[in-house]
This record gives sequence, C-alpha cells and structure tokens, in this order.
Amino acid sequence: MPSRREILAALGAVPAAGILGPGLMYAQAAATHPRRLLGRTGRTVVPLGLGGQASLQWTGEGIDAPDIIVRAIQLGVNYLDSANAYGPSQANYGEAFRRLHLTPTDPAYNRALRESLYIATKTGRRWALNPEVTGPTAVEELKRSLTQMFGDGQGAIPEGAYLDAIQVHNLTTMEQVNQVYEGYGERGSTPPRRIGALAGLLDYRDGTNYTGLNPDHRRWVRHIGVTGHQSSPVLMSAIRRDQDQILDTVLVALNAHDRLCSSHQNNVLPLAVSRGLGVIAMKLFADGAFYGKEKRFSRTPADVIHTVGKPEAAAYSDLVRYPLSLPGVSVAITGIGRINREKVEGDQLVANLTAAVKDAASPLERLRIEKDAAAMHAADTNYFQEKTNVLVQPSVVRAVKDADRVRVEWNTAIAGRDTIRAYQIVAGTKVLLEIPFRPQLTEAPLSAVVAAADVGEAAVKVIAI
Repeated sequence: MPSRREILAALGAVPAAGILGPGLMYAQAAATHPRRLLGRTGRTVVPLGLGGQASLQWTGEGIDAPDIIVRAIQLGVNYLDSANAYGPSQANYGEAFRRLHLTPTDPAYNRALRESLYIATKTGRRWALNPEVTGPTAVEELKRSLTQMFGDGQGAIPEGAYLDAIQVHNLTTMEQVNQVYEGYGERGSTPPRRIGALAGLLDYRDGTNYTGLNPDHRRWVRHIGVTGHQSSPVLMSAIRRDQDQILDTVLVALNAHDRLCSSHQNNVLPLAVSRGLGVIAMKLFADGAFYGKEKRFSRTPADVIHTVGKPEAAAYSDLVRYPLSLPGVSVAITGIGRINREKVEGDQLVANLTAAVKDAASPLERLRIEKDAAAMHAADTNYFQEKTNVLVQPSVVRAVKDADRVRVEWNTAIAGRDTIRAYQIVAGTKVLLEIPFRPQLTEAPLSAVVAAADVGEAAVKVIAI
C-alpha cells in the first residue's frame, strides 16, 4: 500500500470532493500529470486510464460504481474505457456523466471538460450488416453506447453527443479480421449484401453514407481502433490490412508476463508504433489473476479485487510501471474494484495513478520486474494470451531473378521471448546480406535485392536472428 507521502509527492494535494466544481477539480489535478501523445489521434492522455470492467461491470454490494468514474476524472484521468460487452459499465458512465454535467442536454453542460476527456468504448460485433447473423450489428452497438453514455439509455441520442473512439473488440482469428474488413473496398459502389464493422463505423466517423447505414450523415465517433488479447499475428494482420489508415488506436494485453507468452511487445508494438497508432495497454494485473483470482475472465462481483495489491504477490506499482515503460505505449488502463475518498492510501485508483506518473522503468528494471513476477506467478496467469514464445521464421520466402539481380521477398517473422534484431539473406550456407529488422507495414512482403552471381544455383533462405 502506498504511503500518503508517496501519494502527495506524485500527485500533489489530492483534490477533495465538494471544494471545487468538477471541471476545476479535473483541471487542477490534470495540470500536475505528465501527458503522452495517443498516436496520430493528436490527443494527449494521462498515462493511467480507467478500465471499464472490475466494479464498473461487476458491481458489488455497497459500491457506487459511477463514483469511481467521477473520482477518476476528479483526479485528472482523461482516458476512459468501456465496452458493450461489459454489462452495466456504459450505463454507469452515463450516470457519472450526469453528475459531472457532461451530457449535452444538461443546461450546465461542461463542454470544456467533455473535450478534455478521451471516451472510448468497444463493439464485439464483426458485422455492420449481415442478414445471416442474428443479434446487434456494430453500428447498432455504436448507437447503444451513445444512448447509454449520453442519452436516456432507451435509444435517444442527444445532439452534440459523440465518442472519441470505438474499437472492434477482441479479435482472435484471421476469419474475424476478414469479416470486419468485408465490403470496405466496395465503399462508393452498390452496397454489398454483407458489410464488415469497419466500413459501417467509418461512415459514422466521416459523416458519409457509402454503406447506406448512415442516412442522416451522423458523425458520432472521432476515431476507430482494434483490440486483442490472444494472438499477435491476428492483431498484426488487422493493422497491416488497413491500407487507408482508418485505424488510429490498438488496445492490447501487455503485462510483466508478456514475454512468457506470444509476445505482443515484440510483435504488435513495433508495428503499431511504425504505423502511428496510439497504443493502449491492458491486463496489467492479468484481470486480477496476479492477485489470486481464478485464471479466467471475471464473471461475478466476487472476482473483483478490492485491495491495493497483496503482500505475497507481484508489487502493484511494478505491474503498472512495466507496460508504461515500453516504447510507444501511450496509456495503460486498469479496472478499479474500490476507491476510498477518506483514506487515499487504500484507494486503488490513487495508488495506480501514483505509480503511473512516476519515472518510467528502465530496461534493466523491466527485466527485474519480469523476474519477480515469474517467481511468484506462473505463465498461465495470462490465461487470455497464446503461450508460445518461440521465434517463428519468415514465411512465403520467394527469390525472383531479374537479369543480374535477385529480388528476395518474405513475410515477417514472429518474435518469441526476444526481439528480432535483423534478417539474413542466405544462399546455401553463405550469408549474402544482413539488414536491420523492420516491421512489415502492409500485406506487401518485405524485400531485399542481392547479386545473382552471389546466389548462383543455391537455394535462398531468409533467417530472422
């Protein structure tokens, strides 16, 4: 548990409710925090964001869930996360926003405070239109988010309401990536029978109606992103297929056990940064599994952790600082089980924010945090992440001779526990060329040119090292 002295040193005097109005409280707190650029969105965010699960989704007895959101904003947190899949989470945001005068129909609407916040939600639906699939579409979930957060919760969406981001949630298979992109290339022609989530949501970002799903030309969302827990190759494919740069953010599991699994920091992160995406880290505490929760997605209020860390487990401050020290991470989100306005030392939100605004962990300190976490918790604590952590060599290697040159093409290797340093072009047993690693930015393969005379009749390989 952090001491009051540590809290005050990191955050300054924590604002007390009732002394200042919500806008002034936010401004006073936010002014003390460092900010990071959220990729090409151009927005800046405090390093700690509020996750939409924990007590916002699984609200236990005696918990005022909207007050957790109010508390976060009062403390200067400006990245706010939710999802359609999170039960009452979005409705809890709606109540918090009413308390803070953040709904556009409120005569005391605080426009300046609203514009300072980055409010993001998610849709787990892969389709914007598909007659063969039952249930709500991605566009219908966008509307549901808006009515729950800013309207009456029954379908009404007030003028002036918008989301800063909606993210296509929890991509786990290549088939799902194909689904969300379906119909995107046909925008501007006769709408196809099936339209993926991205094409439908893009109309609501740009105020267009290429899909026929936005006849009133609404502009209800500023940015679009993707999220994933399990598979680096799936998320990388989703990003590489984005030829028009419609994706602005990626929300990805990144914690101290990441390199024990299919490492997102060694695969997704370099690609996302090279493409200019804002990176949001999640699952810092492995959904509570680092602190004793069963290794599965939470299901009830009993799964929610209410303490500030645990003595016998990895230090909560290490688990917060770890992903925030990875180059390119803009913000890390954590769910909150309980706040404590009377005793800040026992307030999870204050503790996590205090850790987040400290100096970033050095590479050596990251290694120490990984070692400490591994000594206390097995790799399957990251139950949501693929467990392979071995290097997968480049695929689809092709060598094409052109006069006195050979053009060598390949698809990216997948890094294991360690980062990829370089690619070697090898003919037989002879290394012809070594080039520094670079991410494969699009579906087009990586390539290099070598002299045909050096290749001769030998088979050409590409080896990641």
